[in-house]
Amino acid sequence: MRIVRTIFWLCILLVGSVVISQPATILAQDESPGEEKIELTTSYTKLEGTSGTSFEFEVELNYQGSEARVFDLVATGPKNWTVYITPSYPKEKMIRDIRLEPGKTYGEKINVYAAPPFWLMPDPGEYEISLEATSGEIKGTINLKAIVIAKYDLYLIPTEERYNTSATAGKDNYFSVVAANEGSATIDNISFSSDKPKGWTIEFTPDKLDSLIAGDFQTIDVNIKPPPKTIAGDYKITLIANGKQAMDNMDIRVSVETTPVGQWVGVGIIVLVIAGLTVIFMRFSRR
Repeated sequence: MRIVRTIFWLCILLVGSVVISQPATILAQDESPGEEKIELTTSYTKLEGTSGTSFEFEVELNYQGSEARVFDLVATGPKNWTVYITPSYPKEKMIRDIRLEPGKTYGEKINVYAAPPFWLMPDPGEYEISLEATSGEIKGTINLKAIVIAKYDLYLIPTEERYNTSATAGKDNYFSVVAANEGSATIDNISFSSDKPKGWTIEFTPDKLDSLIAGDFQTIDVNIKPPPKTIAGDYKITLIANGKQAMDNMDIRVSVETTPVGQWVGVGIIVLVIAGLTVIFMRFSRR
C-alpha cells in the first residue's frame, strides 16, 4: 500500500513540475530578441514616361532590430543613365547611407532618381533599376522599372531659317524646308499640304515620305506660284507636314512682286489716263 501511495505522489509531483516549467519556457522564448531585417517597399514599382524624361521612385525603408544601424545605400540603373538617391526632403541632397532606428511604426522614405543623359534617346522598352540597403549581414533589395514609351516629334523648318520669301506673280518661285524627326521612333506616311490664298499653286517635291526614322531629316522643295494678276504685297501661307504619328506646320510671309510686263502695262495705263485728262482739260479750256 505504501508503495502505491509513494508512486502516486511521485506522479503528481512530476506532472506539477512539467506544468510549472512550461510557462517559464514560453516566457523565456518571448523575451528572446527577434530576427533583425530590413524591408524595402514602394507604392509604384513601375513608372512610365516618354524617351528623354526622368523617373523618380519613392521607396520606404522598414527596419526591425534591437539597436540603431547605419545602412549603406546603392542604386544602379542602365548604362550611361544618371541614378542617385535623395531624402524625401530636401531633394537637392544626394545620399549614400541612412541611419535607421528600430521600433518605429512607420518607415523612412527616400527617393530614387533615374534619367538618361540629354544626348541619349533610349529606345522604347523596360529598363531595370535596383536599390540595395546593407548593414553588416542585414540586406534588403527592391527592383524598379522605368518603362520608356515612344516619343514622336515631327519638325518643319526653313533650310535657311528665314520665314519669309519673295515671289513673282505668275512665275515659279522656289523655297526649301526641312522635315526632321526629333523623336525616338519612326514616323510613317508623311504628306505635305498648304493653306494658301485663293488661286495660288503650292507644289511639294517630294510630296510625301513613306517613313522618317528617329534623328533623320529630309529636304523638301516648295514651288510657290501666285496667279498672274496678283496685286503686289505681302501674303501668308501655311506649310503642313502630316504624319501618321505626328504633325507640324509653319507660316511664311510671301512678298509678291509684279512682272516687268505688268509694270509697263501699269505705266501705260497711267500715261493714257493722264493723256485723256489733258485732252479733256484743253477742250474745256477753249470753250
